[in-house]
Amino acid sequence: MVLIVGYQSEHTLGKKLVMKEPVVNIFGEPHELKAEVVVLNSFSAHADRNELLAYIHQFDSDQLKKIFLVHGDLDQAEKLSAGLKELGFTNVGIPVRGEKASLGV
Repeated sequence: MVLIVGYQSEHTLGKKLVMKEPVVNIFGEPHELKAEVVVLNSFSAHADRNELLAYIHQFDSDQLKKIFLVHGDLDQAEKLSAGLKELGFTNVGIPVRGEKASLGV
């Protein structure tokens, strides 16, 4: 049995197991899925959208120069960005791999 205890991002081995793909690659080698896969999402330790928005809401939107969303799937980052903008945090970025940002130090 393979026990998955939280969210699995797209294009990861964990997501392929959750989707019960018949063959998965591990270290570049194909392996037939023979184990039972059980998913228990209730054990995730990550904050959800509402918890993240509640946390950031305690900060002064004028004091934060820029917020970078660098973790998670793009569609969820875009939704979180929209929520942050609704709270008055207007300078929210979702950088792409390799993108550079000046911190103005």
